[in-house]
Amino acid sequence: MEWIFALIIEIVVQGDALMRVTMNKSLKQVVQEYICRKEFEEARPDFEKASWIDDPVARFNALDKVRIQVLIRCGVKP
Repeated sequence: MEWIFALIIEIVVQGDALMRVTMNKSLKQVVQEYICRKEFEEARPDFEKASWIDDPVARFNALDKVRIQVLIRCGVKP
């Protein structure tokens, strides 16, 4: 079943610049977060802590770092 999601991600990445889903997330990100929803739920405090950073660039980098760590823990290619 997981290989289907990997195949979908590979196909979607090519057209990802053309399509965006709600909340300004790419379809690739939505699929990745769906696959790893349990790990993302466990990392919610880390995301909330990072979202309180005042500097927009530092906030984006901190949120991206947490997201990549969760994906790696889950075993999904970031």
